[in-house]
Amino acid sequence: MHLSRFWLLALGAAAVDAFRDTSPFFLASTSEVLTNSAYIKAGTSLLDDLSSALGSCPSDYYVVVHQPGVHSTDFATRKSAPRLGAKVLGKDKAIRSKMTVHEVAGLLNTKDVKDLLERKCKTHTTTIDASSGSYPSYFDEGPRIIDVEFPMLSLGSDRAQRLSENDGLLADIVDRIPSSSKFTILYVTSPREFPETDSVVYDSGEDSYQDSVHMDLKRDYSSHSYAGKPSSSSKSLFQEYQYFTPGIFMGLLAFLLFIVISYIGVSALSSLQVPYAAFERDTSAAAQKKQQ
Repeated sequence: MHLSRFWLLALGAAAVDAFRDTSPFFLASTSEVLTNSAYIKAGTSLLDDLSSALGSCPSDYYVVVHQPGVHSTDFATRKSAPRLGAKVLGKDKAIRSKMTVHEVAGLLNTKDVKDLLERKCKTHTTTIDASSGSYPSYFDEGPRIIDVEFPMLSLGSDRAQRLSENDGLLADIVDRIPSSSKFTILYVTSPREFPETDSVVYDSGEDSYQDSVHMDLKRDYSSHSYAGKPSSSSKSLFQEYQYFTPGIFMGLLAFLLFIVISYIGVSALSSLQVPYAAFERDTSAAAQKKQQ
């Protein structure tokens, strides 16, 4: 089983279209954490697993990272996030537990993860805005959450470079954790936007336990009347609505064809003429002789 293989997240271009609204999750810890990797898992199910795994508060520091706007294919090469990859692949000898979920269906909210740690481990939080590039030179004693928020990745050609720079920044932050302390990295991602579609995945922030991914559809409101514009109520109903649709037209043609066929059939049956003599018995001598 190689479910924890960090660089095998892209299992073919055909699989990408089937999981557009999913994104990966990674966990690496210097503590003994009971984890199970999986290819696909619901966000709520993953949160339940983290609640069980981290319920005993195994670490002193919890680095909760949020990287929005990514997909599993963004981690398909070793240059994407080499330092994080070394930890997830087990090349870092200090890492004792690791977990990979290639496709998380439904958003895993970092706020839920932090609330979980604050509730069970009584942690304090140090927030780092990665877009500013500044962070403390040292961290106070744990138990402590190091909350790292990366900016949304662009869809341009610098996408891979930005992801690699974020990986380097995360490595520097982890290096500032006291060497005598245990830490757990929880790398949470959210799906990216696709330019060839009109849908954008978003997190409502109100119900974090919903499995389904909410879609904010871009709609064209140009056909609707706005305040201050002349009302179109003066138009006739036939201008406002379409009554004679192609479906109705085909139905009428089929009905007329049925009527024509029925009329021809009934007319053919009614035109049959049989003489009454055909039902009378022939009593002539020739007929009697023929019967003999």
